Amino acid sequence: MPECLLPNGVRLHWREAGDRAKPPVVWIHGGSVEDSSFMVADLEPFSGRVRALFPDTRGHGRSSTFERVEDYGYPQKAEDVRLWLDALGIERAVWGGASMGGALSLWMAVHAPARVRAVISISGPPYAPLARDTAWWRAHRPLVEAGRIAEYLDANVRLRMGDAAVARFKARPERYARTVERLRAHSTASLLALLDETYARTEWVADCARIRCPVLVVAGSDDHFPTVAMSRRVADTIAGARLHVVQGGGHFPNRTHRAEVQTAIARFLDEIGIEPGPPGAGTARASA
Repeated sequence: MPECLLPNGVRLHWREAGDRAKPPVVWIHGGSVEDSSFMVADLEPFSGRVRALFPDTRGHGRSSTFERVEDYGYPQKAEDVRLWLDALGIERAVWGGASMGGALSLWMAVHAPARVRAVISISGPPYAPLARDTAWWRAHRPLVEAGRIAEYLDANVRLRMGDAAVARFKARPERYARTVERLRAHSTASLLALLDETYARTEWVADCARIRCPVLVVAGSDDHFPTVAMSRRVADTIAGARLHVVQGGGHFPNRTHRAEVQTAIARFLDEIGIEPGPPGAGTARASA
């Protein structure tokens, strides 16, 4: 898995797939327990069409960790990704991802519009967490304090996607064990800081009115945060943005309804002028 030591001292790891001669797409994982490995399959059909880049943002995967909440905010994560793209010689890219990754992509379109060609935000919430979710975190924080990482992981997946998702995750024991291992690589202080930041965010949806690039917002009809109404508000706030609702989808419809979401992404890439790849393209594997 390639890595880059950034000018700000952060060590950033990433995965890469597709054609380096094609337009770059930065595709960012969700927060908390996720990393870039969760995102690669989303863009597999487009490997002949784009250069797909999957960063581990700070505090995730193999990238640098910190022990202060203020080191895990969107401005800090965005600076890392911008510096990483500078190192790769990429001035402008399509940004997207799921959950935190979708929200971070919107944040970049607000604050660094020259670097963002377009945004695909899947369940990306520019909102403060719901009161019931912050209460959930207070109740489950002692698991992390006590080092009971697997129990916390199960509870987190259950909160976002339900019991069936926990069962599917554990049915892939190597992947499950790898995720637990990466979370245990944190110090207790760094993992608590990462999670505390998640549940301390404030609303900034009004800032999305400043976005001027094309935007696709994807929502799951069964997601409790952001709800479809919340995602619709995001799309309505951005001039020309389009909303795609996945019926029966939860917080990660890119996984439970992957073919439908990939079809929506393909249509959006058509609309912004990223041409389809040659016949038979779309099977390249990510470097890791």
